[in-house]
Amino acid sequence: MSDKKIILIGLIFILLGIVLGAMGAHYLETIGISEEKINSFSVGNTYLFYNGLGLLVIASLSEKFDFELIAPFRSIVWGTILFSGSIFSLVLLPVIGIDINKFLGPITPIGGIVMIFGWLVLLIKHLATYKT
Repeated sequence: MSDKKIILIGLIFILLGIVLGAMGAHYLETIGISEEKINSFSVGNTYLFYNGLGLLVIASLSEKFDFELIAPFRSIVWGTILFSGSIFSLVLLPVIGIDINKFLGPITPIGGIVMIFGWLVLLIKHLATYKT
């Protein structure tokens, strides 16, 4: 797993987090998005941003890990995309007349589980490297 790839994805997540955070704070209310949906949008944005920061930390510590990072990296990235992306879609798509809540609604918790799995695998693999 290339540190450059981890850094790239982390930076993209952070950039999107900043852009979408500004959009959530300054634009969504003006197009009639409810406060409840803006709060949901904010949750998706928070996880996107924090996982971006987490990926940068992983990249900066990659030499310290005594195991391959590809499985946790992929789980964190895809979990974040599914979790945050489904929330953003649930909030924004109805504005343009697309209502696919029945399909996207279940994607959010699946993404959350995949994201948690990635961080959990990273933790377990790291703990397994401890020598007694």
